[in-house]
Amino acid sequence: MKQQLNVDLLCLYCQQKLKGENNRSYQPGDSIKCDACGKPNDYDRVIEVAQQKAIEFIKSQTDGEIDITIDKPDVK
Repeated sequence: MKQQLNVDLLCLYCQQKLKGENNRSYQPGDSIKCDACGKPNDYDRVIEVAQQKAIEFIKSQTDGEIDITIDKPDVK
């Protein structure tokens, strides 16, 4: 059974939700400017932190008795 979990992308500096620019797709190597503190966030690191938080949440809900695989999207 597949279920979806949404995780907000947070600024690495102030922990506020990152919004990014409208109508823009971010890719590895890009930088996302935080609207709250103005600092640039490395896209790859932001995704890595969000994935880790998702894994921690899932494990906490399943007593750690689950294998988790995160598929990385194809970069074009």
